[in-house]
Amino acid sequence: MANRKLDMGQAWTQATGMVGANRDLVSVLAGLFLFLPMFVLVYALFTSGIDFSGGGGEPDPEKLAAAINAVLLANWWALLLALIGQIAGGIAILALLADPRRPTVREVLGMLPRLALPVLGAQALVGLVTQLPSLVTSVLPAASLIALPITLYLTIKFSLSTATIVLGRVGNPVTAMRRSWGLTKGNSFRLFVFFAALMLLSAVIGLILMLIVGLILSALGEEAAAIGNSAFVAVLLTIFYTVSFALSAAIYRQLSEPLPEAEADLFS
Repeated sequence: MANRKLDMGQAWTQATGMVGANRDLVSVLAGLFLFLPMFVLVYALFTSGIDFSGGGGEPDPEKLAAAINAVLLANWWALLLALIGQIAGGIAILALLADPRRPTVREVLGMLPRLALPVLGAQALVGLVTQLPSLVTSVLPAASLIALPITLYLTIKFSLSTATIVLGRVGNPVTAMRRSWGLTKGNSFRLFVFFAALMLLSAVIGLILMLIVGLILSALGEEAAAIGNSAFVAVLLTIFYTVSFALSAAIYRQLSEPLPEAEADLFS
């Protein structure tokens, strides 16, 4: 069976168009499920006493990661809240933007209890599968050169699992992963380049804005700066997740559409 070639320009236009057409409702859902949990989690990190600057020198990545993990473990409830919010937000935004049944907000919220466990199961399985190469390298260090490419490849192949569950009405996480694998066939490299560019651009813009806002807020005092910086980072993360969900919806809709009969015959 032939797969449709992905048009990333069209996907971006559709994603931004869907968000723009539903701006008010998306803002409410994103604020409730993404911003508030993210703010709580980021605020816990900013007020934990972790020195993200490395004391004026070059920060030690291992020590910094260990310190962050310790704070997350101590604030497990905030991490759990952020995870629940990310799952609920993803379901709600995907359904609101791209469900062909055009559900109301009330119907979207009613989907959450039914779809939360399948989405959680799919995300857990995807996380486990994509981390297998890293586990192998801990036993076979020589495999470290190929671990990252394999991890990135698997991440792209399973990137439509959540959209498949929400929009494709697939309740089995494994089936959703298999469906995502099939949908991305022939488009994996295109998806990788696009998402890599999107993440790099988002990181650069985010860091620049954080530096500017951080300098401005530092004049307001330590507590006000912590609250302001936490809110700003939570806003950036909310925007990133919202755009990611919208792109997943647009990409899923484009790749799941059957090819026109004449075009399908060319590839068969």
